[in-house]
Amino acid sequence: MLSLFDPSKKLGGFFLYLYGVEVNIRGCVAEYQFGIECMRRGYEVSMPLLDSSTYDCIVDTGDRLIKVQVKSTGKSPIDNLNTIQVPLQNNKNQYTKDRVDFFALWSCFFDGFFIFENLGSMRSVRISKSGKYSKYFNNFTFE
Repeated sequence: MLSLFDPSKKLGGFFLYLYGVEVNIRGCVAEYQFGIECMRRGYEVSMPLLDSSTYDCIVDTGDRLIKVQVKSTGKSPIDNLNTIQVPLQNNKNQYTKDRVDFFALWSCFFDGFFIFENLGSMRSVRISKSGKYSKYFNNFTFE
């Protein structure tokens, strides 16, 4: 049986090993881990009862309510690049600005979340700790 826990991986006190884990399980773990990380920072988190909702959670910062779509990827950089291309849209949902405010993208390779505002027309992103999206790495301030 594949374990989700590996003491070499740590984020916020939880040991997560999400490489090679079935995609649906990895996605569920990422959603709950995101909620836990938000609560550790003093935010209130609500999650819909149905999995058919466009967003995965609502984060109450005290000043505003933020609808968040959580994604996860087990991809690693290809060749000598230090970036990973990750799709955001799927056939089931269109993540328009009125339905999703932010994306929280868990990367197993970078061992953390890239949290960035939904621009409305985003189909995919190229994440990296040194590129355009580096400022969004573990950006729990939602800026």
